[in-house]
Amino acid sequence: MDSKVLQDIAEARGKTVAQVCIRWVYQAGATLAVKSYNKERLKQNLQVFDWELSEDDLHKINQIPQHKMVTREELVSADGPYKSLEEFWDGEI
Repeated sequence: MDSKVLQDIAEARGKTVAQVCIRWVYQAGATLAVKSYNKERLKQNLQVFDWELSEDDLHKINQIPQHKMVTREELVSADGPYKSLEEFWDGEI
């Protein structure tokens, strides 16, 4: 979340970087589970439904290089049902 792109979008919209990220996931139609024990942050996490990211914002965010925690390599195996990443997932959501 230290991306200059995310910081610029958040600043322009008067939102936090976390709100921009949550909204991006929401607009993509994906499911997201957020966690916080901070009451203010919990409120901020819910303040993502009364605004939208523009097509330009979405395009900029989609161009940010991803650093995935799970690479899916652990989901394929020569002995398992999926022998390659292509067999496991065709890239469509």
